[in-house]
Amino acid sequence: MTLEFASVVFSYGPHRVLQGLDLRVSPGEVVGFLGVNGSGKTTTFLLATGILVPDSGAISLLGHNPRKTRAWCSGVGVVHSGTGHYNRLSVRRNLEFFAKLQGVKPDMKAHLARHGLSEMSERPAGQLSQGYRQRLSLARATLHQPKLLLLDEPSDGLDPRATDELHEAIEDFAKDGGSVLLTSHRVEEVEALCHRVVLLSGGVALAEGTPAELSDMGGGGLRGKLRSLRGAGDADSSR
Repeated sequence: MTLEFASVVFSYGPHRVLQGLDLRVSPGEVVGFLGVNGSGKTTTFLLATGILVPDSGAISLLGHNPRKTRAWCSGVGVVHSGTGHYNRLSVRRNLEFFAKLQGVKPDMKAHLARHGLSEMSERPAGQLSQGYRQRLSLARATLHQPKLLLLDEPSDGLDPRATDELHEAIEDFAKDGGSVLLTSHRVEEVEALCHRVVLLSGGVALAEGTPAELSDMGGGGLRGKLRSLRGAGDADSSR
């Protein structure tokens, strides 16, 4: 198992965000992690990468406890809602800098082309559109050929063509045995891309299955289920 949460509980002060979350991501699998704002998606990512410590339960990331060792770092790539780029550096210099930090030497020309950044390679990151910033984020996250990608709204700001290219890159990554856990507000993206979907509500996995299985449960499919979660007032915090 690439990533596994077993009965994980986490609280911010008196507010319990996760209430016994069970979650698993296997090699070659793209898992969609859906829930309204405040349901615990970002908190889950922070726990997975050892930034936060669970109150109870167990987390395994590439066979390691993320809080006790950093041995997993070389196997994980993260794309989050914040860019994390150096705005004054060019696209190429950004990637070269992060590659040096990670101790890897990718074929930079090929890597830029793979992510549709060749024509933007000398442009400062601060002058990129949101879509190209997302491309740069994914390019940075895959410099070291990770085994797991944690993607927080990866298609945010992308036009349809760029979204299709991103989906193709994610699918190729999974076909090569990589694992992906992604959050998205685009139901159509999840239905097209994910092998399995976890619906998070009130800090627990409310439902889990393939997009088709969840749609067969009734309630208007994935879109209807998310709408019902919003109606239940699940969005009570920014986490």
